[in-house]
Amino acid sequence: MSVAGQPCDSHREPAPAYPLYFYRERARIFASTLDAPIEIGRQRDEEPAPPVRIDHTQGARIIVAPIDEVEISRSHVEITRVADGQVRIRNLSASVPIRMNPAPLAPGESLLAVPPITLQLGPMGRYAVRVDPPEEEDLQLEGLPERTIPPGKLASAPSLAPLGSTLDETTLLAWLETVLAVFQSAASTRDFPLQAARAAVKIVGLDAAAMLRCGPQGRWRVEAVYGASHENGAAAWAPSQTLLDRVRREQRTFRHVPPAGANTPRSLQDVSALVAAPILDGAGAVIGALYGDRRSGGARGGAPEISAFEAKLVELLASGIGAGLARLKEEQAALAARVRFEQFFTPQLAVQLERDPHLLEGRDADVTILFADIRGFSRVSERLGPARTMAWIQDAMGALSESVLKYDGVLVDYIGDEIMAMWGAPAPQANHAELACCAARHMIEKLAEVNQRWAAELGGPVRLGMGLNSGVARVGNTGSPQKFKYGPLGDVVNVASRVQGATKYLGADCLLTGATLEKLRGEIAVRRLARVRAVNIEHPIDLYEAVPAPPPDWDERCARYNQALIALEQDQCEEAATLAERLAADYPHDAAAAALKQRVETSKNRRSLVDTSVWQLPGK
Repeated sequence: MSVAGQPCDSHREPAPAYPLYFYRERARIFASTLDAPIEIGRQRDEEPAPPVRIDHTQGARIIVAPIDEVEISRSHVEITRVADGQVRIRNLSASVPIRMNPAPLAPGESLLAVPPITLQLGPMGRYAVRVDPPEEEDLQLEGLPERTIPPGKLASAPSLAPLGSTLDETTLLAWLETVLAVFQSAASTRDFPLQAARAAVKIVGLDAAAMLRCGPQGRWRVEAVYGASHENGAAAWAPSQTLLDRVRREQRTFRHVPPAGANTPRSLQDVSALVAAPILDGAGAVIGALYGDRRSGGARGGAPEISAFEAKLVELLASGIGAGLARLKEEQAALAARVRFEQFFTPQLAVQLERDPHLLEGRDADVTILFADIRGFSRVSERLGPARTMAWIQDAMGALSESVLKYDGVLVDYIGDEIMAMWGAPAPQANHAELACCAARHMIEKLAEVNQRWAAELGGPVRLGMGLNSGVARVGNTGSPQKFKYGPLGDVVNVASRVQGATKYLGADCLLTGATLEKLRGEIAVRRLARVRAVNIEHPIDLYEAVPAPPPDWDERCARYNQALIALEQDQCEEAATLAERLAADYPHDAAAAALKQRVETSKNRRSLVDTSVWQLPGK
């Protein structure tokens, strides 16, 4: 049974419903209610097979005939409730009259009538529709003393003795086993509604039982019926709307033994006893009902009744159904949350967030932010074309995302050919800077594998530019209620983005800020490249190049680079130029050395206009 949709509105009283009965060659094939404007006709392309009711915002459509029975129009008749107990009948067909008493209704015509009304459709009246007046409201209904308890609510267990039950041990155990089977299967199998109806028949000894769903505006829909005498089962079976509406209003179990006689409503004729118990959600709203009847001359013979004890058993089953559906709803919500979380977090963290959603609330946290950009994206996309570019970028971003999750990071966002990740939230991580650096190193390794897979099409390897920064950020859902996006806000994020951009100018694949370097506990190969001022960032930033696999002469190279850098920062441009030129000549493949040489040359040419201690980055 689907739990989608809204429960019955207990405060809105629907107008009395007119029963609708549909017949084919005098055999009832469908039962419904005139609780909205109803269009009746033949099946259209891609519509479900008849008989079926399809609800929509303006009313409902009932399909009575299959698509190949052309004697019935696709839109044949419309029936609408109006004031003063009347209904409007409108012939929608362009050519076929509707047979009525005393005169037929011509195509395109309409009339007002007071039920009961019978409409005959098709040649020789093969199909018929009967509209009955609403059921009498003075049915004698007896409710159980207590309201039904919603799932998850505790209540003191009342004694069953006042309900008049005397059970032997064997019968009681058999009943309990059946109840337990329903509880265990609740919402876990596709035929669960039918199992619940079957259990009600078996436990209480009813002639028929049904599980119904209560939708908007108090409309009831039969999910499954068991034990009905009609060949079409749930489609042709019709419950008492009066009994169901009383159950809905009072959220209590009711039973009824109608008197025999000519005034008995049509839906209750040949029925000696009825019972209906509400199915509640966790908030106590009615979302359905378990309904049963025992007919005169049925399985037990005579004129049986449904006792208060038997009604309590039906209520027990209905409570189990409600608990099962509530559990299903919780499981579906948890699964949806986990699927949503696992798009951004590791599976382990997703489980933790599922248990403690408060971790996602906005708060200040000490974090490390990583931005990674794939260099040369325009060149690659022009070479590969749109379709292959999409496949390539998905492969590359998938590999980079694996690195983030491998080292317990959070995937914050994908921005074109750039990925943003975070460590230190939502769960605190004392070593968040170290984890981010490990992920950055792993990204370089994974991108090399992607380059190898795409070597024939790329025409050359692509590289990464990565920037890392640490500090306090405001973390939480930076998206909206419609689209979840967990991430950080603040200066620490802006700096990390600018640091990633600085890799283009400093000749480095991975840059760390001094704030990140201070938090590193383990050893990592770094060298200071510059103190810079970035666009829209007021304070200067110390930038360090992180190298995943330093060469054997790394220490010497770092020392010589540092000499040239210090000379430049102290405005000793001539000495800095000599040192930088020699460094670049000795290490022709060192992109950072070449960038430093270029920077020194620029500073010499604009010496009087440039503060050589802090380098203004040319762009973002």
